Order: sequence, then structure tokens, then C-alpha cells
Amino acid sequence: MEQHHRKLINKRMSELVSVTFDLKAIVDILFERVVINKWMKDYILGNEGESSKTTKLYEVIQGRGPDAFTDICEVLKETNNIKAYDILTSKTCEKEEDQLSPLDKEFNKIILNHDDSYVKVHPELKIMEKYEAKLNTDFKVYPMESNPKGHALVLNINNIKYRDERKGSAVDMANLMKLFQGLGYIVHPKVDLTEKQFKNVINEFINICEKEKANSIVVFIMSHGEAGKESTRSSNILAADGKLINTDWIIEQFVFNYIQHVPKLFFIQACRGKNSDFGWKYHDGENNHLHDDSTTLSPNTTIERRYEDVFVAYATIPGHTAKRDPIEGSWFVQNLCEVIRKNAYNTELNAMMLMVDKEIENLNSIHHGFQTVEWSFRGFNKWFFFNPGVYQDNSKPDTVMTTSTKPPTDV
Repeated sequence: MEQHHRKLINKRMSELVSVTFDLKAIVDILFERVVINKWMKDYILGNEGESSKTTKLYEVIQGRGPDAFTDICEVLKETNNIKAYDILTSKTCEKEEDQLSPLDKEFNKIILNHDDSYVKVHPELKIMEKYEAKLNTDFKVYPMESNPKGHALVLNINNIKYRDERKGSAVDMANLMKLFQGLGYIVHPKVDLTEKQFKNVINEFINICEKEKANSIVVFIMSHGEAGKESTRSSNILAADGKLINTDWIIEQFVFNYIQHVPKLFFIQACRGKNSDFGWKYHDGENNHLHDDSTTLSPNTTIERRYEDVFVAYATIPGHTAKRDPIEGSWFVQNLCEVIRKNAYNTELNAMMLMVDKEIENLNSIHHGFQTVEWSFRGFNKWFFFNPGVYQDNSKPDTVMTTSTKPPTDV
């Protein structure tokens, strides 16, 4: 396979993994055509998650000779993997580096294909209006009944200039795509943006959200990171060209430019310094030791915050590293996806974050070190429920709508 084709596959790996389906059919055809051998077939279809298997397919195919790129493209087309086929055939030159595909502006489409096998839906198709755990009933609830629920921007900066590849991030990307699509969001995935591209995408995303009447917006960022110079709380993340972008700058774009009273959720998977809780070092082969998403530790000062309806979750506390398994993905994203997909139908956001932190605490060990999740509410003073798969039909205020093909019936 030619070098620029390998570079294309690796650059777009997260997107390829997230859109590729019917993996067994792809592998069977490649085996029948002697593109891969029996050992490779068994290796790809091993006892791992679907995202890991798909990642292995695209890694293995890169070493299968000069015709391998043509072979995989043909098989993707034959198995109706048109999105993956388009990714590989419509952009094969790095000269188009600064040309980004536009974000999805078609907000008025209804979410029809709710994957309730991944994200659990309330068995009574109930919109959660009050928190059932008998917390403070004086607090109101953010309305989360629109269809779609809103827009979700997922940014994965995997290949960064002068930095190691963030192995495992493709798995994270695929899981986040499934999660937010299952929750009812229009998802905008973007990979390996330069600083200029990153800021342009943020501005474009804000413009889209300003025009919509969605109930919420989500921004999920994954990259290498470091402690912020301007704040004891903020962090810097790295763009693909190695330039720093401050997380408070990102949040402020939405605070000062976006409509009020709409919950804005920010999740950041990145280190916030070089410190581990006690300075761990553990190696068991390239594929088994945990990696950090850190760059350098910088001095901090304080900054005043003046936000409304903003929720911010960091994978780790200031000054510390965030753990990432090169096969299974990051601790934070793994557990966040699992907790939300199983509990979002009846559990409030803060309670789910407590669960996430508890699950990560269970992963802590003398071998791998410790990680503590940090989240904060900046004027976020209502209960927040995702209400997956359950919608309110604006034309019929008393009717609960769902993505199920069969309407609910009285028992």
C-alpha cells in the first residue's frame, strides 16, 4: 500500500471505525480473495469489542501489499459501507488539509433509528420531570424533550505534530458516536484539526446551534493536554499542528455567543499536567501499558468565572494525567459511555458523574496509578436528564413520542 494511502487511513481512523459495519462480511470477502490469511482473519474477529475489531482490520490491511487499498475500497463498496468508502476515495491527498467537510446543518430531521440495544430507554417511555431520589424539589428540570435532543460536537485530536499517536482514541470516538446518537443528538465528528480549523469548527458549530431550538448542546474534546497558564482550573489542549488551545476559551465562545437557558455540556478527555498521584511506571508490552494524554506542566494563576447553564467535566484533576488504554480506550470515556448508556433513562447527570468517578476509582491500582474525575456546574442550577428515546410532540402537548416503530399502548 502506498504511503499516502496509509496516512489517509490512519488520519481518518476514528471516522472509519465509527461508520464501518458488517465487519464479518468484509473480513470473509477479504479472506476469500486471499487479501488476508486465516491467522489475520481470526486476529481481526477475536473476542474484543466491535470498535477494536474494526480498528484491527484497518491496521492489518495496510500491510497487505500494493493492491490492498483498492481491495479494501472495493469490499467496502460491495458490503454497502458507503460512508467508509467515501472517506477513503473522496479525499486521498493531504493538499486538502485545510478543507473540512461542512457540519450537518439539517437540524429539522427526526431521530428515527434509536439504538435502544446500546442506550437504555425508559420502559414506560417516561419523560423525567422530577428527580426520583428525593433530592431538593425546589430545583427545576432542564427541558429535554425535543427531537433531536440537540447537537453534539465530538473532536478527536489523535495525530499531533511532534507527539506520539493517542492509541485507543479511535475506540473512544466510536463509542461516543454510538452514545450520543443513541441519546438522540445530531453528532458532528471531527478528527485531527489544526488550531485554525479547530477554531473555525467551533464558530461554525455555534452558528448552527444559535439557529436551532434544541434542548441542549454537547462538546466532547479528546487530545493531549497540559495545565492552563491562565487558571488553576482550566487546561490547554493541543491541536494537530501542536498549538495550544485553552479550554476556558472554548467554553467562553458558547457562554458569550450562545442563547441563554440552554444547557451546555463540555467533556474533556486530556491530561492537565504531568503528575500522577505517586509517579507510576508500568510496562507489559506496547499494547498493554497505559498511556497519558499529557504534554508539560505549566504555572497557574486564577481567573474569575461568570457562566450560566454550563456543565464541565474533565477526565482528571488539575496538574494530573488521564489514563488511556491503547486497546480499550481512555478510562474516562469508557466508563462515561457505560454509565450513561445504562442509566440516562432515569438518572440525573450529577448522579451519573458520581457513578463514573466510582468506576474509575475501582480501576486505580499500584500498577496503573490513580485518576480522579472532576466536574463543575457554572450556573448549571437545574436537574438534567437526557431522556433517551422519549420525545414530546410539539403539536400535541400531551403526547409522548418515541423512536420506536410501535406506538405505546395502554395496558
